[in-house]
Amino acid sequence: MRFTLTAVLAVISVLQAQTGGAWKKLDFLLGDWTGIAGKETQLGSGQGSFSFKPELKQKIIVRRNNAQYDSGEQHDDLMVIYLDALADTPRAIYFDTEGHVIRYALSFPSPQRVVFESDGTQSGPRYRLTYWMENESLNGRFEIAAGSNQYKTYMNWTSKRR
Repeated sequence: MRFTLTAVLAVISVLQAQTGGAWKKLDFLLGDWTGIAGKETQLGSGQGSFSFKPELKQKIIVRRNNAQYDSGEQHDDLMVIYLDALADTPRAIYFDTEGHVIRYALSFPSPQRVVFESDGTQSGPRYRLTYWMENESLNGRFEIAAGSNQYKTYMNWTSKRR
């Protein structure tokens, strides 16, 4: 009985450390941000704000985004980052006002850099969203691969903490 209890506690401790590691890698995103997008989008240059906030007792991270473009268009979206219990990896699901729903797998190629890549289970183009810290700025890039394996940049932006 004592051995079983010790084994269970050890497993729980390892799982908590793994989960904490994935969330720890996302700490640099947390907060409120103001961003400016370059002119390469189909909507022209734009500006907006977004936030990454832990919710549900820090079981998920929610990103809320609002952007206005020089063309007069407005874009709102919501993304929920969660830990996939079966695979023990962080994943995300994204919704926007244009009706897009994108499921992402996350990777961490270097410290303070995260890549959200669409998981390929959906038909249509593939998407890749990357965030990275550069000095005091949080930079971002959104890319689309439509009909080929080659991603093309749709939008770049830089953000400052509010």
